[in-house]
Amino acid sequence: MPSYFYRARDTLGRAHEGIEVASSEDEVLRALSQMQLTPVLIEARGQAAGSAAKVRPAGAVAAPSAPRSWAQRLLPHGVQQGAVALFARQLSTMMSAGLPLVRALHSIARDQTDARLGRMLGQVGNDVQKGDSLATALSRHPEAFGDVFVSLVQTGEVSGTLDEVLEHTAGYLERAELLRLKVQAALRYPTFILSFAGAVLAAMFFKIVPMFSEIYARFRVQLPAPTRLLLGISDALTSNALFVGLLIAAVVTMLTMWLRTEAGRVQFDTLKFQLPLFGPLIRMYAMTRYARTLGILLGSGTNILYALRVVRPIAGNQMVGRAIDSVRTQVEGGSSLSRAMAETGAFPDMLVQMTATGEETGRLDEMLSRTADFYEQRVNAKVEGLSSLVEPVAIVLLGLVIALMLVALYLPIFNLGHAMRSGMLGS
Repeated sequence: MPSYFYRARDTLGRAHEGIEVASSEDEVLRALSQMQLTPVLIEARGQAAGSAAKVRPAGAVAAPSAPRSWAQRLLPHGVQQGAVALFARQLSTMMSAGLPLVRALHSIARDQTDARLGRMLGQVGNDVQKGDSLATALSRHPEAFGDVFVSLVQTGEVSGTLDEVLEHTAGYLERAELLRLKVQAALRYPTFILSFAGAVLAAMFFKIVPMFSEIYARFRVQLPAPTRLLLGISDALTSNALFVGLLIAAVVTMLTMWLRTEAGRVQFDTLKFQLPLFGPLIRMYAMTRYARTLGILLGSGTNILYALRVVRPIAGNQMVGRAIDSVRTQVEGGSSLSRAMAETGAFPDMLVQMTATGEETGRLDEMLSRTADFYEQRVNAKVEGLSSLVEPVAIVLLGLVIALMLVALYLPIFNLGHAMRSGMLGS
């Protein structure tokens, strides 16, 4: 009868390995299940050595990755969260079916449409095969697997419920990605309108208005005040185009440098919460991400201090991040989470009250998840409302600006007949 070498982990996350004599790999899986061990690797030995190549995951030795060029380093190289969510769901399904972890990792890596994620998963499979835990192997690829993902995986390994944790993590990532795309779509349209309006105004001031200025220079009449103002602005811009370009470049450079400082980023993110129309949406979106992530981390058994450290960058807002730092310091000093959140003044009253209720009832993770559901519904409603409101408002405002400029340009034309009858048109 053939023998099989296995490497597995128990419910406490400790590694186990040994030789099991069995008629097939399925029998080994059943034996490990009876011992409450999660299989990581199974390789045929002895009489089945000839079939070992079929059992051993393909690509056991990964080729060293080529160094990234300067152009590659400048381009964004993070993996889409949708692809990571799909990986978590695939891995959960395979592990629930009893497939060894290493084989599942390499199988998913081979089927990946994202080449970068495929290479990462291949390396993760190799690291796990060498004896690393899955969380440790994933943590070596932060561009794809963030602290939240790694923490949840680590909790699943320790509790022996990795497949269930991965399933919950996949759902969390999918909801977060869907919400992010909705918010981005709501903010993208006004950004496009503003950019288009800027391009139209630049074309008017630098190209069209100077043409009318040359025509009106032949008139011996005083131009209307709106026309003189428009021509004066255009003349000032075109005559000092180099200075204007340098001034814009300087302003952009100074703004970029300011945003790279922590104080500048905090002030900028605070201003975003105060924007008309979009401020409440950005604030609710940040609170949704905070509550959802903290809830799923605490629900998986993660220590609250570690969960607060992990959740800090999730909100995507430095002002909220600084508030989370303050909350973590106060909780570490013995304060309750709700009291610490209330003292920062950065969190809505509803979130603070639901957190207090969760602490009193011992269901903090559930209360945070319910609050996140509420805010997510509000975000969706806000996005739909803004989508129906911003488009007509932006079109009307843009049309109004262009109409006023055209009226100012054509005012002298309206009086051209009167000027010709008075014999005041130059030769």
